[in-house]
Amino acid sequence: MRIAKLESPDKLAEFRDFVFGLAGTSTHMEFSQALCEAHTGGKNLAADIQDRALYSSEFKALVRDDEWLTLASENLGIEKSYTKIVFPHFRVDLPDQFKSDSQKMLLPWHQEAAYYLPKGDCTTQSIVLSTILHDAAEKNGALLVAEEAEQDFHEHESRFMDSQKKRFFRVECTPPKSSTVAETKFGETVVFDFLAKHRSGNNTSPLVRLTFLLRASDTRLI
Repeated sequence: MRIAKLESPDKLAEFRDFVFGLAGTSTHMEFSQALCEAHTGGKNLAADIQDRALYSSEFKALVRDDEWLTLASENLGIEKSYTKIVFPHFRVDLPDQFKSDSQKMLLPWHQEAAYYLPKGDCTTQSIVLSTILHDAAEKNGALLVAEEAEQDFHEHESRFMDSQKKRFFRVECTPPKSSTVAETKFGETVVFDFLAKHRSGNNTSPLVRLTFLLRASDTRLI
């Protein structure tokens, strides 16, 4: 696992502010309060905003920002021309006070390969770029990553957290021997290998966690 600092987080800040604006807010605290209040009232505003953000032109512009390609190529140790950004995603996760929802949304220990190798466009030599859109400490759900990447692909159990509606598909493997809480400041990205076990952190703060995710592969190995 490495923590890399973006040279220019301007695009990231623009997208963060766009997401805040989807709830009619301008700060992380206001945004979190709006989502938590809506959810308490029975409206799943978090899911609505996640979907709207994912399909927005602002999200597409962030994914296309050349800094991600530069960061990925440096960490893969290859030329940018061989580097491919794949499977972009954005997550909105409520604090742990919403227990039933955190059980559905939080990711258990797993290797990224278990999700994405069957989809193609990647190999076990791929990497993950995980960027939280605010300062991330242990108390507000910073990512947990194994201290060392595994050498082999591990078997995973698979299930739907909501088995009736076939939603919230999850894969899970045994925990690593030791792990690190990947605490970051805004503008820092956690980079780790596809075979490194990792899971969502427990967010005991009142703040909603916002995560921008990219994966990167060497096109010569796909």
